[in-house]
Amino acid sequence: MADAPAALVAALRDRYQVERELGHGGMATVYLARDLKHNRPVAIKVLRPELAAALGSERFLREIELSARLTHPHILPLHDSGDAGGFLYYVMPYVEGESLRDRLTREKQLPLEDALRITGEVADALSYAHDHDIVHRDIKPENILLESGHAVVADFGIARAITAAGGDKLTETGLAVGTPAYMSPEQGMGEPQLDRRSDVYALGCVVYEMLAGTPPFTGSTAQAILARKSFEPVPSLRVVRETVPAPVEHAIQRALAKVPADRFATATQFAEALAQRESAAMSAAPTVPVRLARRSYQRVLFLVVGVLAVGSALLMLRLRREVPAPAQPVYPRTFIAVLPFQNLSAEGSQAYFAGGLHDELLTQLTKVAALQVISRTSVMGYQGTRKPIRQIAEELGVGSVVEGTVQVAGGRLRVNVQLIDAATDAHLWAERYDRRLDDAFAIQSEVAQQIVAAVGAALTGAEQGSLAAAPTANAEAYRLYLQGREYETRPGALQQNLQIAQRFYERALALDQGFSVARAALSVLHGEMFWFRYDPSPTRAARQREEAEAALRLAPNLPQAHVAMGLVHYWGRRDYRRALDEFAIALNGLPGDAALWGWIGAVQRRLGNWDDVLRAFVKATQLNARDARWFEELGNTFQVVHRYADAVRAYDRALSLAPDLYEDAIRRAKTYTLWQGQLDTLRAALSRVPRNVGDTGGYVDAQRANLLLWERDGDGLLQEVQNARFEVFDGQEFFLPRALYAAWAHQLRSDRPASTGAFNSAFVILDSALSDLPSDWRLHAARGMALAGLGRRDQALREAEWLRQSAIYREDAYESPHLAEDRAQILARAGDARGALDEIEQLLAKPSWLSVHMLRLDPRWDPIRDQPRFVTLLAKYTVNPSP
Repeated sequence: MADAPAALVAALRDRYQVERELGHGGMATVYLARDLKHNRPVAIKVLRPELAAALGSERFLREIELSARLTHPHILPLHDSGDAGGFLYYVMPYVEGESLRDRLTREKQLPLEDALRITGEVADALSYAHDHDIVHRDIKPENILLESGHAVVADFGIARAITAAGGDKLTETGLAVGTPAYMSPEQGMGEPQLDRRSDVYALGCVVYEMLAGTPPFTGSTAQAILARKSFEPVPSLRVVRETVPAPVEHAIQRALAKVPADRFATATQFAEALAQRESAAMSAAPTVPVRLARRSYQRVLFLVVGVLAVGSALLMLRLRREVPAPAQPVYPRTFIAVLPFQNLSAEGSQAYFAGGLHDELLTQLTKVAALQVISRTSVMGYQGTRKPIRQIAEELGVGSVVEGTVQVAGGRLRVNVQLIDAATDAHLWAERYDRRLDDAFAIQSEVAQQIVAAVGAALTGAEQGSLAAAPTANAEAYRLYLQGREYETRPGALQQNLQIAQRFYERALALDQGFSVARAALSVLHGEMFWFRYDPSPTRAARQREEAEAALRLAPNLPQAHVAMGLVHYWGRRDYRRALDEFAIALNGLPGDAALWGWIGAVQRRLGNWDDVLRAFVKATQLNARDARWFEELGNTFQVVHRYADAVRAYDRALSLAPDLYEDAIRRAKTYTLWQGQLDTLRAALSRVPRNVGDTGGYVDAQRANLLLWERDGDGLLQEVQNARFEVFDGQEFFLPRALYAAWAHQLRSDRPASTGAFNSAFVILDSALSDLPSDWRLHAARGMALAGLGRRDQALREAEWLRQSAIYREDAYESPHLAEDRAQILARAGDARGALDEIEQLLAKPSWLSVHMLRLDPRWDPIRDQPRFVTLLAKYTVNPSP
């Protein structure tokens, strides 16, 4: 037997004659064989050797016995199982027909009757197995065989047996039980206890594919598919196939609910709901999508569809058929998206009016608690789009959409605005303004109030006053402020744009010293310059505080002023509790501000209030459904609390929105290193980043260096740092001269003189930088590593003590793990094994970026690698990995 292992053929020769391979998958290889005792063809599935080794034969065979007891006409029986010379196998009848996958490959979409009959038969099999406490866990077209046209479910209970036998050891094999395109969200998240509703979800995916031609969620990777299942609504089936009856789609949508409690409780209930399609078959007429009402031919189309719909309704009434009520809008009108205003100005110098008015209108609307307003970052992706309003609304999760154009000509400001009901494409309100340039604020204030009224939202007295109150009486100052906002809100927070915005704000304040909104904006800008280290000087922090205090003196109730003061406490003073107090006040005036919710999440993270962190960031994602930044922050949070699968899903969502976020792709890849100790994903992610990409601070170069360090490739690391574009890799959590990496490379190459020279070069750079930034913990951490490398033990230990005494180490739950890990490395390399291990033990036991896999990979832990306590910690946290 050429294509089966000789040892397997020999071990089975007394019972089975192995003939040929039929196929193979992630967990097993299938062979056609002849049962010698009964003279019948059978299929033998042999588990992959590494999987068999992880499971152990005794428990797997004990678990699979439960599956052998299932007897049902739509379940493929289990004839035999065993251990043949180390090969774990099980034997099933050989079905001469085809699988559902084969039929779908050939036909793509099945007739409705065939699809629902197959689903009913599979549901019958599932219900029988569920009543015997067996969940399949891997329902997919490949495991549904078609014998004489009827469905037979294969591999029943095999996934359960593998899971029960393998336990945590499955992780070591790199295999996952289940198929991403069909597994339920809870199975994708690694929930150990799955019930029958997980199989209902998988069956929902299968029937969706039989009707649509593809599963409901697809993606280039398993992680991308699972992320879409967690975050995105189920795509409409009737958009793909208009003839599917509405009750069928509704049943499938319920089966595919993200929360198990929202699905059918049993597979039988699902099948019964699908069978009700006849009662509303007349309602399944093809749905003609209505495009934007702003074009005349689209209005005609809308009328034609309306006439057809009325005619169909009259016909159904005459036939005394039950007509279901029209579908209600998925989202209320108070969920609003304001699309970027189109600039029609011929003068380029006036282009800022479109962006400025759009941004200010968003700010006005976020003051109204009764509204949920999609923030600027999410809607900017639709600038210049030709997508239909309904599609945009569905993607953003809103019931109303605002469109507008802005034109400046001859000293006049002309603004056209329309509010559209997303469910009907009907205009709820529209207005054209032709005013003087000095009326810019009055226009956007009036537009905001009209929108609130048109969607039926209630305004409090305070909100009414806030919408109407002019921020300044000086029209020129307001125009300069709008220009500043246009630069500050440009993507990327680039230093040049922030500097230009600062000049506009300062010019506005020169015209009106009492312009509190501009002072608050200038304070936030100073804070950005300080926090992101464009200018980390004490002078910049002082200017941030001064402007915020001035804004509050001028307008004690201004929410933007409280935001500015909150950021003074957060960025300038690291007084997190006072920052939250200010943000809470601001939230009363800006309840729908996604950035404010994001800052609340960031501050709660510093305090270690992890549940509050997630609530705030999730709220930001709801308001900012297409802003990758908040999904990135969710990923960062999940990573530090060791919820690695959730982190990958969050990063996948961020990358689906912004594929060019190479830093997120790298963070996602590093999650696999922390989680599973594998470097392949990181290597692949870095290989996809172009060498000439804009790399602020050398983040990508630093990660390339880290990869080579963890691979212990001294020669490659030395070459990498020699070719690096930055003398120092400078990020939020590190300040590492490339000379330091060169020193570690020389150590890997056992070149002590060269490593000493490189450590000394790094020390000189760090010593010089400390004179300008004496309180920067990153410099003290790197300096301690350089001193330890030079053998200057006492000085290195002093740097370790400096880190321990710092306020960030003691009070910042999010940043302190970085200090603690750097401190542990200094101690380990300076000969204080006990101190290093104390830090390591605490880091492994609480939220941090350290894992047992990083301890194994990183050569900087080599000085304490042989310590018994180090070995014990590795064993302890390998046996009980973080979830």
